Amino acid sequence: MAVYECERGAIAEILVVDNNSSDRTGAIAQQGGATVVFEPVNNIGKARNTGVKAATGKYLAFCDADNEVTENLLVLIHDHLEDSRIVGGGTWIEPATRSLKVRFFFLLWGIYVWCSRVGVGMMHCRKVDFEAFGGFDETIFAAEDVQLAYALKKIGRPRGQKFELLHKGWIITSTRKLDQTPLWEMLAKLIGFGFGLQKKIRDKKYCEHWYSKAAR
Repeated sequence: MAVYECERGAIAEILVVDNNSSDRTGAIAQQGGATVVFEPVNNIGKARNTGVKAATGKYLAFCDADNEVTENLLVLIHDHLEDSRIVGGGTWIEPATRSLKVRFFFLLWGIYVWCSRVGVGMMHCRKVDFEAFGGFDETIFAAEDVQLAYALKKIGRPRGQKFELLHKGWIITSTRKLDQTPLWEMLAKLIGFGFGLQKKIRDKKYCEHWYSKAAR
């Protein structure tokens, strides 16, 4: 925040969406100066959309509660969206721990990013574009950030704009969900999602990994 304000003379509006948290997330966020809004329906995309409705700025950037960001990231995102050739983007992701299981998962993710030219991390775009295509898909329970990337690519293509991943700033993400999931179960889920993906991400029972893993 301080780096962004100093280098770009702008103030970032920090919004935290309390999506039925069972800890003191809302209170801690308020103590830190963030604006807290409440979303009662447990759906990641819907929670993110609720945050956007409360936002007043022209640029949007999305981050999960268990992520940390490099101090230069807001500057990079600001400059990215100031470029008319860019429709939006994501950021590189660094895991907080590097067990063999985590390394394997991120290897697979890296292959997907390289092949698809779509990444996630701290997703960012212009608010006017986000609202133009209706924001995050609230009919799905997972992969809403990937869907957003494809939506941005779609609207940017006829305008000659690119979706681009930032590498000089990144998020550090918690690996607790991977740590709590046995390797065989993780592989089974990945393979299972490969068959009927669009149907499964619309059924919450297939997406319990995003909703039922306790924080620790």
